[in-house]
Amino acid sequence: MFTFWRRTVLGTLILLLILTCGVTVGCGSKEGKSATVVPNISPPEGFYQNALHGFSIHYPSQWTATRGKTGKAVFTVANAGRSCAIQVFVESVPRNTSLDEWGKTALKTVKPKVSGFTLLSESRVQLGEEIAQEYVFTGDDPAGPITVKLLSLVANGKGFIVVAACEADLYDLLEDAIDNIVYSFRVTKPLLADLKREEYLSLLDFGPITLDPAIMRDTASAYYIMEIFSGLVTLDQNLEIVPDLAERWEVSADGTVYTFHLRPDAKFQDGKPVTAYDFKYSFERACDPATGSETAAEYLGDIVGVMERLSGEAGEIRGLKVLDDHTLEITIDAPKAYFLAKLVYPVAFVVDRENVESGPDWWQTPNGSGPFKLAAWEPDEMIVLERNALYYGEMPGIKYAIFNLWAGVPMTMYENGEIDITYVSGSDIQRVLDPSSPLHRELITVPEFAISFLGFNAARPPFDDPDVRRAFCLAVDKEKIASVLMQGLVQPAAGILPPGMPGYNEQLKGLGYDPDGAMEALRQSKYGGASNLPPITFTTSGLGSISPIYEAMIAMWRENLGVNVEIRQIEPERYPYVIEEEKDEMFEIGWTADFPDPQNFLDVLFHTGSKNNTGEYSNPAVDAKLDAARREMNESERLRLYQEAEQMLVDDAACLPLFFGYSYVLVKPYVKGYPASPLPIPWLKYISIEPTE
Repeated sequence: MFTFWRRTVLGTLILLLILTCGVTVGCGSKEGKSATVVPNISPPEGFYQNALHGFSIHYPSQWTATRGKTGKAVFTVANAGRSCAIQVFVESVPRNTSLDEWGKTALKTVKPKVSGFTLLSESRVQLGEEIAQEYVFTGDDPAGPITVKLLSLVANGKGFIVVAACEADLYDLLEDAIDNIVYSFRVTKPLLADLKREEYLSLLDFGPITLDPAIMRDTASAYYIMEIFSGLVTLDQNLEIVPDLAERWEVSADGTVYTFHLRPDAKFQDGKPVTAYDFKYSFERACDPATGSETAAEYLGDIVGVMERLSGEAGEIRGLKVLDDHTLEITIDAPKAYFLAKLVYPVAFVVDRENVESGPDWWQTPNGSGPFKLAAWEPDEMIVLERNALYYGEMPGIKYAIFNLWAGVPMTMYENGEIDITYVSGSDIQRVLDPSSPLHRELITVPEFAISFLGFNAARPPFDDPDVRRAFCLAVDKEKIASVLMQGLVQPAAGILPPGMPGYNEQLKGLGYDPDGAMEALRQSKYGGASNLPPITFTTSGLGSISPIYEAMIAMWRENLGVNVEIRQIEPERYPYVIEEEKDEMFEIGWTADFPDPQNFLDVLFHTGSKNNTGEYSNPAVDAKLDAARREMNESERLRLYQEAEQMLVDDAACLPLFFGYSYVLVKPYVKGYPASPLPIPWLKYISIEPTE
């Protein structure tokens, strides 16, 4: 169950206790031994509470605390010298497990790990309303002599272990500090205790990268942010723009001034009213150069004065005017049919200034205004969103959404009833698609407003030459990759706009598979052939294994063009935030619509100077077409301009479009209201759980 280990931090050895295996204990009743009541102590400044498992502990502010699992510890705190560490472990145990059994099990497992084990004392202590078994012992681990104080207690169906491990020659010096910490341990009521099944939705996830709406640019984080925060407008299940915190708005006759009227009952989760001043602050914070937003220019840049604020030339945004507490006026630089749609993106969400200014990690305890609030977040373990009782709209049908982080294999957990919804991976899709499979009745297939494509670094040779870009496009057999490697589960992309998106052009002429044409395009380039090309590296997201799709593409370029391409990987959690600076000659990109408009693909991804134009593509003729579409207010004419721009981008090989995808989702029959949306929207508020017998 436990093993001792040391690690060097700045040359200093420290001790940590790591849980290494499960626990098996017998059952019995609690013994009636007396317990020593520990003296009242002045709680140290640091405080940690684990709402999921139900415990709290105090610690000195100068000690370093780590939330989440270190080994299998759920909490670790170490002194500045790293000579002493205290860890908390939690295991589920049978509810009739006795304190004596739990304590002896812990001690029995520890003894073989420590040579020269010598038990110094054994007693019981009162920790609040609970009694703990305490052991103090000495011994040697491979790094030297140690002294350990171990407390074990049982409550709420869980076995708790609090372990303080210290270098033996420093134990007496640190004993008071150790006692202050371990004796401050208290059992609390777990957040999810006694839940009825219809009160919560159980999901599997990997967690967000950030919960700051201003700096978020990844889909994983967006799903949480859209539930916790809210903006002036939002998208409903039909992808229509509907009021959110703004109950209504007017637009001036020239289409440049929007006047938003906020709901009088709009509140942050702590009860503070949401005002127009909060929106002004939020927009100006997002555009503050110090915030470092990668999305503010794209989604707020139409507002007069935003670019000056982003460059640091102005302290305020000229186009924002607070008329009163509940009225915000926004002036944009020209009439734009898609402006309202841009405001559904998280960078336009309202944040609480007091919350933001509480410290750099404010987003780990956000005070939002959305339908849910963050109730608990234990890294690598679980995130719990709780229904926001102060939400202005109809109350969500579930009280909690529980996200199990890195908890197992999705399909296994779904089939075992541990989670209620899961995406289906390629290894499982065929059996789920089989009509005879019981799972087939639970399958929902959703076309996505998304595209996977390969980006060319147009600012660097050889892809500054459009003929080279065309050659690489023509050399890839997307149909074969889709049918063989992707099992026919994706649609090869001829263009950039996905099916169903306004402006989608069924008549668009793509650069199909043509090995002879590919070789001819390479000969027509300024390089004249493969032998004159500079080295080419393909940047991908990954941690070692290379996608068979990319292996196939590399093989096709080698066979059809005589070009060898190298792969370089970036860690997945870093990739969306660093690819702009760290890209090589080619790179993988996936783009999911933020709102259903072609501007969100063609303009955002390929207009010269766009922040999301990662390949630094630039074509004045394309820019002119996109600029005309920006100004055009007639919808049919606007879509025609976008279709023409898309054809120009394809002809110029601005990128290599690969596939349009589908989401294959399994949903338990008792989960009602799941919105099958092709793009991210706030969706948990639509869910309810049908009570079961």
